[in-house]
Amino acid sequence: MRTMRWRAEVNKHYGIASEVVGPEEVKRQTPQIDLSCGGHAPIQGALYHAPGAVARHDAVAWGYGRGADMRGAEIHQQTAVTGIEVKGGKVVGVHTTKGFISTNKVICAVAGFTPRITDMVGFKTPIFVHPLQAMVSEPMKPWLDTILVSGSLHIYVSQSARGELVMGASLDPYEVQSTRSTLDFPEGLAAHLLDMFPFLSHSKVVRQWAGMADMTPDFAPIMGLTPVEGFYLDSGWGTWGFKATPVCGKTMAWTAVNDKPHELITGFSLDRFRNYSLTGEKGAASVGH
Repeated sequence: MRTMRWRAEVNKHYGIASEVVGPEEVKRQTPQIDLSCGGHAPIQGALYHAPGAVARHDAVAWGYGRGADMRGAEIHQQTAVTGIEVKGGKVVGVHTTKGFISTNKVICAVAGFTPRITDMVGFKTPIFVHPLQAMVSEPMKPWLDTILVSGSLHIYVSQSARGELVMGASLDPYEVQSTRSTLDFPEGLAAHLLDMFPFLSHSKVVRQWAGMADMTPDFAPIMGLTPVEGFYLDSGWGTWGFKATPVCGKTMAWTAVNDKPHELITGFSLDRFRNYSLTGEKGAASVGH
């Protein structure tokens, strides 16, 4: 609650409509919730952001794709990078499964695949990769019109336009560069969900999946120049990078054109780990960490 109060004040300072509310308001917004959470983690209050909403990430990605295509960018699907050619410390081209591309500038924005790409150019980052899983229930009539996140239970849940409950939790506790699913995840997540909503005990899980989250020691991204000239990094976004996509595109494009970091991303340089000048961002996505 103390952390949420701090966050609410910071949000208000930046003109964001968020406030701390008590259990009564939580119950008013979501009447189906069990405020005692089965006695395990009674709800003391919440950080409430009334204008909050869900963006359909696949639709957003396709929208960006169409916009890029309309502006002349070439998008090559089903094309894997097999190597990056470096001569004299400079990028000179990219090898792919569909041929060689001659270029002196490459922006690497591949999330959990980052270590595999940086190995191709011969330097290491402090990024470590953990699986992040999610799952959806069978469709049901609309009843949940809020997005609930519990930092104590490490769970988030919302209802999609198709009636599915979309649910997720924190990172898997082991470092694995894999998108495999595990039984432990739905078991643990279902238990926490039933703490909040016991009436869902007969609901069925339709599917689950996993992604690879590229985590850094200070939970902040790595953006900008690297030891290899012409090779730029936009990675380490972990569990909270989607919302930053627009500003990443602008700042990384500016960085590549000018070959120096944009002023907004200077705190995210790779050099900060060598200089012990870390940028703490652990609070940016409370559930994912």
